[in-house]
Amino acid sequence: MRFNKSKLYFNSLILSSPGFISIFLSLVAIPLHLNILGVENFGNYIFFHLILSFSFLLSLGIPKSIVIACGKNKYLKAKIAFEGVKYSLYVVLTIIFILLISNNFINYSLLKFNQNYLVFGIIISIIYLVLEGILQAYKKFILQSINNFFFYSLSLSLPSLSLHFFNDLDLDNLILISIFIKFFVIILILIILIKNQLLLKSKEKLLLKTLKKNSLWLSLNSFLVQLYEMLDKYLITLFLGSAALAIYSIPQQLTGKLSVLSRGFGSYLMPFLSSGSKKKDYNDTLMIFYCFIPIIIFGLFPFYNHILGTWLGNNFNNQILSLTKIFSLIAILSSTSHILITRFEAEQLSKKNFKLEIIILPIFVILILIFFYYFKSVIFISLIILIKELILNFLKIFYLKKKLINIKNYLINIILFILLLLFSFISIEIYFILLFLLIFINLKNVIYS
Repeated sequence: MRFNKSKLYFNSLILSSPGFISIFLSLVAIPLHLNILGVENFGNYIFFHLILSFSFLLSLGIPKSIVIACGKNKYLKAKIAFEGVKYSLYVVLTIIFILLISNNFINYSLLKFNQNYLVFGIIISIIYLVLEGILQAYKKFILQSINNFFFYSLSLSLPSLSLHFFNDLDLDNLILISIFIKFFVIILILIILIKNQLLLKSKEKLLLKTLKKNSLWLSLNSFLVQLYEMLDKYLITLFLGSAALAIYSIPQQLTGKLSVLSRGFGSYLMPFLSSGSKKKDYNDTLMIFYCFIPIIIFGLFPFYNHILGTWLGNNFNNQILSLTKIFSLIAILSSTSHILITRFEAEQLSKKNFKLEIIILPIFVILILIFFYYFKSVIFISLIILIKELILNFLKIFYLKKKLINIKNYLINIILFILLLLFSFISIEIYFILLFLLIFINLKNVIYS
């Protein structure tokens, strides 16, 4: 692979920088929260933020439709952006109306936090996704990166960090601080867009055509993402409690930061892919996530025990160590899946991606319910998630095989990933042999490509 000296790496890393910074914030915030308010409080705090992710589904595909429409109508971006904001307000008003008329029929007793905070959090999350889509369409990558840092990373970690100074804060106080940060970011983006005339009032329905073609399938894909990524956490909270969710979420949060990097690359590539360019950069990106990042992650495996023990102190146990290893591979496969999905969305093939993902949905749901019923083990649940990611990677690679290069290398690497995870528990000697094999194969491909 010859590295392209384009803006791919710079802009993608800029977009991903919130993830890198948030890793360091999490390293301080998580043990601080655990030590002051306990595992169960931390689990409930994480559960609140997990529910906010429903905004991806409730945004009805408007954010990505804005990016696609702007990619095909470069001189009408401001009008399309205004139309997107208008539609998002329609969605918000509809949600408020539905909640008002159904409030007496909704049972909030399972929530350990103020339900009004939850509703407001979902609403501002929907609006933020649309505004983020507008910034992405304008290729305002640095501004998008800064906003993502405040909206996602800082709003999650700063409330926990504030416990160092105000250790009498309760769960609702922490959530309120988080919501305030998110709301501030939205106001700031709107001021910037209006001041720079990036929103122009229009009665034209430029976005509507793209929405009609893509909204259903983008929404269905978002629904599947929610089901795949959240079902395990909802079931853990329901059957095993908030403390179990906290143990499950700690390694997932740490390793999941890799998805911020993949989303950064995807966010940069999508506007270009929508207009038919940057296809070489796309294949280079896949090479990075299938070949080079995994080498770094697996190289850290032997040090996980020491790293996690030092970080979590008395809260560390072997279950967290095992989960961290499993979620590391899940993060690798999830990141490659993000890059593959970018191609589907940019070329308006969301319907095809939905069909691929719906194929394994019944198997996934049945397996996870069976394992919950018989084992009630977070380790087994994480293995089901891993199997799901493996199957989806294989399906997407084979569907896009005519548009990808180095497919054989990707498939070999995936097999090596599985073996590396397995032997990290069984034999450290065989693990190192497999790691050197992974390094050798990928360096050989770089040299001779």
